[in-house]
Amino acid sequence: MTPSALITGATGGIGHAIAGALAPTHHLFLAGRNIEALQLVAASFPSATPLLADLGFPGGMDQLAAQISSLDVLVHSAGILRMGTMEETAQNDWEQSMQVNVLAPVELTRALLPALRRAHGHVFMINSGLGHRTIAGSGAYSASKFAMKAFADTLRLEEASNGLKVTSIHPGRVATPMQEQLHSWEEKAYDAENWVRPEQVAQALMTALALGGRANLDSIDINPSPRPKA
Repeated sequence: MTPSALITGATGGIGHAIAGALAPTHHLFLAGRNIEALQLVAASFPSATPLLADLGFPGGMDQLAAQISSLDVLVHSAGILRMGTMEETAQNDWEQSMQVNVLAPVELTRALLPALRRAHGHVFMINSGLGHRTIAGSGAYSASKFAMKAFADTLRLEEASNGLKVTSIHPGRVATPMQEQLHSWEEKAYDAENWVRPEQVAQALMTALALGGRANLDSIDINPSPRPKA
């Protein structure tokens, strides 16, 4: 039986790279709110199903999970970045950061636990380097990523007896549209060549997935390496 993987945020950036890495061996479920974009991405893979799910609002995950009886891999890659000082950041920025980056992954994982348990599945949280530390202006984002790590650590402990694995992946700066957004906020020039490639994050995930039984990579940090001098 072909193993299956559900990926959020698969229409671009890290999520799309992960979908491409899993596509040769897995049937993909691609979850998001833009069904047209999901259908376009799904058509580029050998076996993929787009699933409508708005992670920006609570509810609806039970209906999504009801379509999946067994799930080998769950990848939480969708996320939003809200930058600003404490004075500048509005309540809605905090609420949306927590909803998309933490509460939606919690709700989706809870709904999919029966399917994950049947397959002794592997849950991947695409976190951030700012899930370990913070910088000025990243209060809402860092808080959500700290919370995501706590969720991952708790899930790993609670579900080990059911055969589930949980891995947090903490990329530093990655060459994605979100990184361009951050550079714009910082008023810095953006050069994608300076940063980790999305495909390298996908490679780290595949390494963790390939370990098999009796071993798990609980947490992976990925950071840009210095560019060699000309």
